[in-house]
Amino acid sequence: MKKLITSLLLLVAFVVPSVAQSQQDLINAYRNGTLTQSQIDDLKKQHEASASNVRRTREVNVAAGANRAAVEVETELTEMPADPQQGLVEGRTASAAVTRRNTSTRIFGQDIFSRGQMSFEPNLNIATPDNYVLGPGDEVIVDVWGDAQTSAAYTISPEGKIFVPNVGPITLSGLTISEATRRVRGSLGAIYEGLYDGSVQMKLSLGSIRSIQVNVMGEVGHQGTYTLPSLATLFHALHVSGGINNLGTLRSIKLYRSGKLYSEVDVYDFILNGKSDSDIALRDGDLISVLAYGKLVEISGEVKRPMFYEMRTGETVADIVKFAGGFTNEANSRVVSVTRRQGGQYQSFTVEQKDFDKFVVEDGDVVSVAGSIDRYENRVEIKGAVYREGFYAIDEQTRTLKQLIERADGLREDAFMSRAVLYREKPDWTMEALSIDLEGLMAGRVKDIALRANDMLLIASVSDMQEDYTVTVFGSVSRPDTYPYAENMTVEDLLVAAGGLLESASTANVTVTRRMKDSKSMAISEQLFETFTINLNDDLKVDGEGFVLQPFDQVFVRRSPVYITQSSVRIDGEVAFAGNYPLSHRNMRISEVVAAAGGANPGAFIEGAYLLRRMTGEEQMQARALREMIESQAGGNNRDSLGIASVSLSNVYTVGIDLENALANPGSDADIVLRDGDVISIPEYNGTVKVMGAVMYPNSVTFQPGKSLKYYAKAAGGFDNNARKNRAFVIYMNGMVASGMSAEIRPGCIVIIPSKAYREPVKWNEVISMLSSTASVSAVVLSAINLATK
Repeated sequence: MKKLITSLLLLVAFVVPSVAQSQQDLINAYRNGTLTQSQIDDLKKQHEASASNVRRTREVNVAAGANRAAVEVETELTEMPADPQQGLVEGRTASAAVTRRNTSTRIFGQDIFSRGQMSFEPNLNIATPDNYVLGPGDEVIVDVWGDAQTSAAYTISPEGKIFVPNVGPITLSGLTISEATRRVRGSLGAIYEGLYDGSVQMKLSLGSIRSIQVNVMGEVGHQGTYTLPSLATLFHALHVSGGINNLGTLRSIKLYRSGKLYSEVDVYDFILNGKSDSDIALRDGDLISVLAYGKLVEISGEVKRPMFYEMRTGETVADIVKFAGGFTNEANSRVVSVTRRQGGQYQSFTVEQKDFDKFVVEDGDVVSVAGSIDRYENRVEIKGAVYREGFYAIDEQTRTLKQLIERADGLREDAFMSRAVLYREKPDWTMEALSIDLEGLMAGRVKDIALRANDMLLIASVSDMQEDYTVTVFGSVSRPDTYPYAENMTVEDLLVAAGGLLESASTANVTVTRRMKDSKSMAISEQLFETFTINLNDDLKVDGEGFVLQPFDQVFVRRSPVYITQSSVRIDGEVAFAGNYPLSHRNMRISEVVAAAGGANPGAFIEGAYLLRRMTGEEQMQARALREMIESQAGGNNRDSLGIASVSLSNVYTVGIDLENALANPGSDADIVLRDGDVISIPEYNGTVKVMGAVMYPNSVTFQPGKSLKYYAKAAGGFDNNARKNRAFVIYMNGMVASGMSAEIRPGCIVIIPSKAYREPVKWNEVISMLSSTASVSAVVLSAINLATK
């Protein structure tokens, strides 16, 4: 201990000359025996700071070019890839020290003392071990029972003694519990004679334990002096000091006691072999020294724990394989590869199994364990038309092709007997195919063939050699679809598979189309396919002989021309009997439905009646095409705020009608023909006109007969500066539209004034909801306005 403190003082004085005088004072105080514990603590802190300064100074010198060789090495170190084999290919390297620093989490055992789950803290509630050595500060409890009874607790003084009344001082420091028990029993015999004849019993036990101070130095997280319970162990001290750092050794941790080397601990013995005696109980003043590691070797590949391991002098490949948990089942355990850097270059060694325990590893070595290759010594495969496909071993029962087929439970009935194919590896590992007369082989007419490793026998089936045959049914069946073809399959069979005919199906005109087939033909035929027309009866049977289908036939079941589903329209608003009404005959007109609903009420606004209609699929496609056409023609010409992009298409639209004319002239063009789903709405009278767009105050204005559009715009505050007056238009309640300043104003209509530049777009959703109209009508209007004034 004295030598260590002297060395620390000299080192600090040498490294930090600016404080050399103060350090010399400390050295003199230590030599004179007047150095206090606080001064020792200060000395250790200064030593740690000095060591840090030394490292920083060396790094600055290297960066400045003082040691260019070191710079080159450091450059190589920082560029080293995670895979050492990759580094070997790229010509890069790394020293073990930096490798360890960069991959510390992969060093076996390195974090055992820094894990929060493993503190190695001593259990203070267990019985005191007999080999526990007492010291100043320990409390001992002396219990006496029998003919005499007493119990007392004594604390060992700094002089190492306890004082027992009527007995005097007893020295216990430095004694184990068993030794102290004998000494106290001998001392108490002077006052308890029964201790000799057994009538009095005595026991000494440990009460409160003392604290001890131990010093932890070297490559640990935090060097220093630590106060620990006297039951503390070496591993607990390493834990409280932050564990072993990236440069510290795990294989040679030294414990000094009373200035001499007491023990050298190998942590791997504890981890791998469970030697608990490695965790030595500490004593006051012990010094734990963790030096830098000696050798760091990586093992990669097919071992159970591929990572870095610290190796001791003389340890071999066999040792590191053992540390790594042994080989995996995929490993090539007969040979390993060792990569080593010597003299600035890599050197590779191939170590065979018999030399594993002879080849000594060195610092920085990389031991690589390869996996097995994807090849088999005695495996063959059979695929195709046999009952048990799969891999089989070449053994006593399976040596030839015929034996292999029998091992696979024989050929299936659909096997293609004319030819099988044997795929076999050539000596250069390329493949060759051998044709086998399967029928002759099984009949014994063809010589059997001996199997070789990795042979693969393919036996095709007849069904595999033809395309998937199907038939298809369309039209009025429950499940129109494509179905697998089966030999002798009839039209009736296909209809049953399709769930039978729908109620709307026609049995009088079922059509079957068939492909033209002529594999010998050399010319194109004018006829594309054959067509057959058949009739079905009520039992789904073909009149006359049954019609047998062929592969890829298509069956068309058409809808009966007389079958029509019920259709209806709805009338709402000011009629006597609003509701749904059937379209009982073809070309039923709007006047007939109004008459069936009891006619219009006296308060009805006939002029404002409108009709809503659902788009058919064809109309929806036309509406989308119309929108695309308008957008393409409008291009970038956004001269007003009514952009078509703001209009969304709907599947319901307004049909402009003149109900007053239709009722006055039934059957005329104004009396339009209705279709399923139409909705007729006859509103009440609306005596207002709504003004929207480029006016000062958009609002609703009371209708005044004979007043012009300009009047209503003025009633809404007048046109604003951006108004495009010549492009104004009016939307009437019945869905019709008129444009221009001369457009007639009628009750309930909407006047829209576009603007020259974007200001506040017209809210088309509001317009459409008010009219119950759709974007398709509006799109036509906008398109007409955009195109009319270009």
